[in-house]
Amino acid sequence: MDFSHIESPGLIVFPEIVRSNIKMAIDMVGGNVARLRPHIKTHKTQEVNDLLLESGIYKFKCATIAEAELLAISNAKDILLSIQPTGTTLLRFIELILNYQACEFSCLVDDYLAAEKINELATNNNIVINIFIDLNVGMNRTGIVPKEAIELIENISNHSNNLIIKGLHAYDGHIRDVNLQTRIEHVQQDFIDFYELIDKIDTSTYELVVGGTPSFLVHRTNHHFVCSPGTFVFFDVGYHNLFPQNTFKMAVQIIARVISKPTKSTICIDLGHKSVAAENPIENRVRFIDFPHWTLKSQSEEHGIIEVNDHTNIQIGQIIRMYPYHICPTVALHQNLQVIEDDQKIGEWVVKARNRKINI
Repeated sequence: MDFSHIESPGLIVFPEIVRSNIKMAIDMVGGNVARLRPHIKTHKTQEVNDLLLESGIYKFKCATIAEAELLAISNAKDILLSIQPTGTTLLRFIELILNYQACEFSCLVDDYLAAEKINELATNNNIVINIFIDLNVGMNRTGIVPKEAIELIENISNHSNNLIIKGLHAYDGHIRDVNLQTRIEHVQQDFIDFYELIDKIDTSTYELVVGGTPSFLVHRTNHHFVCSPGTFVFFDVGYHNLFPQNTFKMAVQIIARVISKPTKSTICIDLGHKSVAAENPIENRVRFIDFPHWTLKSQSEEHGIIEVNDHTNIQIGQIIRMYPYHICPTVALHQNLQVIEDDQKIGEWVVKARNRKINI
C-alpha cells in the first residue's frame, strides 16, 4: 500500500469491512433490521449512517444533539437521543424536532420532574414527544431502578399529555465478561428486575431497547429485544477480545510515522494522547499490527515512545500501523477518516459529529 499521501497521525478506514460488519450484525438478529437500533457514537460520520441506511436499518441511537442532527441530515427515520435532555440540550432537542419534521425523535426519561419540563416545552410548541423510560440495570450511571419504574410510568401516562411512552431502555455497559457463558449469566442476573417489570405492565406497544456491543451476543437471542450496539461498525481491540473469531473485523487502523530514535532500544512516533483514546492504562491504548512484540511505554501530547529492543532496521519516516484499543473516543479526536479501497486512498469521511454543534 502507498502511504505517501496518508496523513499521520491519522485514521484509515476500509469501507468493505464496515459493510461486512453491518451485514454480520443484521445476520445475527436473523435478518430482522427492526431488531437493531445501532448507536452512532462510534463513527460520527454521515457516510457510515448512509451505509447503515442502505442496509435497511432505519432506527438509530445517539448521545449528543450533533449526532442526532447528523442522523436527521442523513434522513434517518427514527432517532433516539440516549440522554434525558435538560437545560440548553432540551431547548436544542425541541428545535431539532421542529426543524426536521420528517424524522421521529425520542429521548430518555428517568425522573418525573424532568419529564414535566419536557412536557411543558412540548405543550408550548404544540408537539408530542416520544420518550423511553431509562432503567438502571446495574451500571449505576443513569436510569431509574426497575422496581420504581411503574410509578414513574403511571405518572407520566396520567399527567403528561404531550409525552408518549414509546418503550423501555436498559443499557448494560458494565457487563463485559470475557467468558461468554459468564456474560450470559451476568445479563440474566442483572436483568431479573427488568424481566419482572415487563411482566407487570403492558409492553405490547413498547419497544424494548437493550444492551451495547458486549451484551449484543446475549440479547440478540431474545426476539422481543431491540439491540443497540455501536462499536461493531468499526470494532476495536477492546471488544475483539470479547467476541468469537470470525465475527466482526477491525475496520479502522491508526497510522503514525517514526520521527526519532532517542535511544538504542526506543523509537518515537507522532502519536500522542491527542490522537488516540488515553483513558485506559498505557498498555491498553494500541496494538501494533506489524510488530506485535513492541510495547508502548509512554505518551505526551504529540509523541509516543515505543520499546523496540533494537531499532537498527527502523527508519525515520517509517509507517507504523496500529489498531486502537477503544475506537469511539479515538475517532472523536480526528477530523476525518482517510478512506482506503484497493490499497489506495480515495477520499475522506469527515467526522462531523465530533463537534458539539452542526447547525442547531
